[in-house]
Amino acid sequence: MIFVVGNTGKATGPWGTILPGVIAAVLNRVAKEAESLLGMPAEAVLREGLKKLLASKIEENNGIVEGLKKKYGASGYLELEDKIRRGEVPEHPAWEDVILWEELSRHTEALRGLIRRLEAGGAVAP
Repeated sequence: MIFVVGNTGKATGPWGTILPGVIAAVLNRVAKEAESLLGMPAEAVLREGLKKLLASKIEENNGIVEGLKKKYGASGYLELEDKIRRGEVPEHPAWEDVILWEELSRHTEALRGLIRRLEAGGAVAP
């Protein structure tokens, strides 16, 4: 159905995800039950569930970024870098927060890209 277990003991899903066979079997059973309960294809159930998980991680990242914006009065990590260089904020922990902010921005954009691929019906894994 959704996941196929090969001779390696690993399962490959429709998006190229490799999962241990036990997890694939559980996902198959749950997806099949959800398909019946919700009246929608199992793949759509899994796709929507994954989208919701990714969206919740984006919200989590955005919450951290909002906290950094308030903490430093900066609209982005590049502005915070400038404030550090001008001596407007102490270097520590501001530099660490610049790194965190930049990583959160990249992570959030990657998560948005995965959501776009799911919405387009494409594979998540390359």
